[in-house]
Amino acid sequence: MAFMIRDVNIGLLLLIIVSIILFSGFSVYYHTTFSEISLEYKTKLDQLTKVSSELVMQKQQLNETHSLKVKAEEDRKVLDSRYKDVNDENEGLKADNTNLKSEISATKSSLAEKSSELTATKNLLDSTKTSLSAANSQVSRLKGDLDEVCDAYTTLNAGVEHDEC
Repeated sequence: MAFMIRDVNIGLLLLIIVSIILFSGFSVYYHTTFSEISLEYKTKLDQLTKVSSELVMQKQQLNETHSLKVKAEEDRKVLDSRYKDVNDENEGLKADNTNLKSEISATKSSLAEKSSELTATKNLLDSTKTSLSAANSQVSRLKGDLDEVCDAYTTLNAGVEHDEC
């Protein structure tokens, strides 16, 4: 039995040594694997941090772009309404311009008519002045003749004047 106890002790010792060697091997293997996984985790965490910061920057740029787009849309709407107003005003001014051109044409033709009437009236006035001058000179002549006749009548009738004189 002593032989068996000795074999069992040696067997147990071998089992303990093999267990310690296996345990040490597993510990080294898990430590190495854990170190690699930990290093990979830190690398991935750094990459995730970089991606997160880049994502935040992209989000800020996207927000800026969106705000610029919204502002551009608002500006476009304002410009569209202003364009419509200016276009309507332009159409109104074109219509006014057309009306004023027709009024100018009518006024020019009326002016031409009035000018021709004025010329005719001036000619008539000139002829009337000429006739009036002739009539005035004839009246003056007749007055002179009347004065001569009255003087002759007064002389002939011994100072008696006629009712017409």
